[in-house]
Parts: sequence; structure tokens; C-alpha cells
Amino acid sequence: MKETPISTCEKNFLLEALWEGKRLDGRGWLDSRDFEITYGLDWGSVQVLLGKTRVLAQVSCQVVEPMFTRPNEGILHVNVELTSLAAPRFDGGRSSEEGVELGRLLERTLKESRCLDLESLCIVSEEKVWQIRLDLSILNHEGNLFDASSVAGLCALCHFRRPDVTLKGDVVTVHPLSERDPVPLGIHHHPVTTTFAMFEFQSGDTLTVIDPSRIEEEAMMGKMVLGVNGYREICTLHLAGQVLVDKNLVLRLANTAAEKSKKLVEKIKNSLVKDEETRKNKGARGFAAKIRNNSILQNSAPRSTFDFTKVNPMARSVVKNSKEPAVDESKISKEGDVVDIVPEDMEEDEVEDVEGEEDESGSSEDSECEVTAVKTKDQILKEKIKDHIDLDDSEEEETVTLESI
Repeated sequence: MKETPISTCEKNFLLEALWEGKRLDGRGWLDSRDFEITYGLDWGSVQVLLGKTRVLAQVSCQVVEPMFTRPNEGILHVNVELTSLAAPRFDGGRSSEEGVELGRLLERTLKESRCLDLESLCIVSEEKVWQIRLDLSILNHEGNLFDASSVAGLCALCHFRRPDVTLKGDVVTVHPLSERDPVPLGIHHHPVTTTFAMFEFQSGDTLTVIDPSRIEEEAMMGKMVLGVNGYREICTLHLAGQVLVDKNLVLRLANTAAEKSKKLVEKIKNSLVKDEETRKNKGARGFAAKIRNNSILQNSAPRSTFDFTKVNPMARSVVKNSKEPAVDESKISKEGDVVDIVPEDMEEDEVEDVEGEEDESGSSEDSECEVTAVKTKDQILKEKIKDHIDLDDSEEEETVTLESI
């Protein structure tokens, strides 16, 4: 199924808004969306949200024979699955260009950067090693799959635990998780990617925005993906498109990516520590717990304790130091059923003058209306009826005849 391509009007509107420093979702040129990392119940199961882009990562392992060229190292295999669930243009049974490009970029970022200690995965040299398989499933595509997939893959590798292995002679024993605690993978550094979308205007100027959305990716003329770790070291540089890039632009974008990667790596480490504490405390964890916490029916506000020991002394001190309210002396006058309360500052003469003026105004209004005559209802009706119509006997008979018919 093919998606509807972006129209010329939408593209022109997007370019004009970007030129004015505005984006369709309200962000600036260098503002990226927030990452939301959720760990599953199993080791190595991670779900990452980047805006509305959703990626699920799962790590598994098995014992295999090593490669002939690297007999003392384990194997890291990255598999990316793009299905129609993420976007209508993806076909699950075929490998698209975007899927191949994403898989190769992740292998360069995670495998060729040597962030994973592959030598620690060796069990018996030239005979048995661990093969780590990283499966990435794109659940929803709303732009910037590179950054979301790299963060999901890195979090899954850091979160994964492999079974412990013992070697006695030529016998290799893989202990289940119920017998021995699993062993984490050796991670040397944490590389994450940062994607920049490039737009070229008619004047020849090049504009770059970070973390492009889906509609911005359809309208962009080029892109640059930089993989940088927490030590500000560039691990990957991927450039595609038809935009000319100079040296100053690459250096500027590299500095921006380094600053973003440093903050993102700290967030990943904090999320791993938080998940470890939740597992030790046996708290609610996993994808189902995350959905329940986000529900409007779930009250997830933190509990707070109140200390009421200081309430009584503070209340007594307030009552003791408070001043008595001043009482206004007033005059009360009763006239029949009406009670008038006049403050002391107000003079009674003014009240009487006001009442006198009201009486005079009422009498003047009454004096304007005068009664000249009194008539009954019958007299008024007779005056309104000027001409009386007398009917002959013939007309009455005809009327009676008509009524009988």
C-alpha cells in the first residue's frame, strides 16, 4: 500500500515556516522530542517512545561456533523489522531501502564502534562463543527512526543478562537463571545517534533541523546522522541526499550532537538504575504497569506524610497575638416593622432629607395623572360601536335555513 505523497502546497508552507524559525509541532530548529524508555519483565526487553515514534527491542543469545576470522570473539547480529504496522508503505515480507539503511547504520553504531566487549563472549576459543541477537520492531513511524532505534538497541544491550557458564575440561555447562544469577554484557561506551534534516532554499542557504518529523523527512533534501558517545567521540557519520555540505557545517552539527548525546546517555543510565531498584524492591514494572500508571483511573500521585504536632502550638500563638476586631458604634431606630441602623459617622439629617426627597418625587409623579371621568364597561363598548345593523325577517329566515342545512 502506498502512502499519499506530500503536496506542493504543504511543502512550500513547511519551508516558509522553517525559514521563519517555526516548525509544525511548535519546536525550534534545535529542539528535539523527549525520549520515554520502558523496560519489560524479561531481560533485554525495551520499548522506546520518541514523540509518537515507537520502537520495541529484544535481545536474545545462544551458543554457536565463532567466525573463522575472529575465533576469540563473540557475534553481534542486528535485525530490523519494518512492517505495515509502522507505516502503510512498509511490507513485512520484503526488505525495503529504509530497512537496509537502518540496519547497516545500527551495525556501524553498535558493532563497528566496539561498544560491546565481544571478547568476553568467548567460551572456548575457536569452538564455542555467545551470539547476541538484537531484534528491533518498528511499531509506529512518525519520523526519526534512526535515533529511536539506536537508543532502543543500546538500552536493550545494557539491560540484557546472559546465563552464566562453567567449563570443566571439555564439558560446557550453561546454568539456568534459577541456579545462578545472570551475567550482564560488557559495555565500553554508549553511542547514540543524532539525526539532522537539511533543507536548501533558492538563495543557496542550507537550513538544518534536529529530530525531523515524518512530514519533514518527506520534504527534506538531505540528512546527516552523527553517532556520538558520552565522551564526545564520533562513532558514526552518515550523509545522504543532494545538499552540499561544507566543513564548518559538519563541525557545528557535531558539537550539537555531542551535547545532546551527553544528556541522553545520562538519561539512559538513570533509567537502568531505576529499573534495577524497582526489581530489587519488587515493585510494579513492565509494559502493563506502565499502561496502568498512564491510565486516568490510576492515582499515581506520591504519598506525603503530614506532621500535626506543631499545629496546636501554632494555633494558640496565632490566637494569642491576634487583635480584637474594632466594633463600630451605630444608632438603631425602629419605625414600625422597619429597623434602620445608622453608623455613628453618618448624620440622621441626611437620611431624613433623602426620605423627604423621595416623598416629594413620589407625590410629583402622582400629581401628573388626573382622573376626569369614570365609565363602565358597557358604556365603553357602546361608544366603540358606531353603526348598528338591523336585519329584516327575510334575512333572519335565510340565516336559519342556512344553519339547518
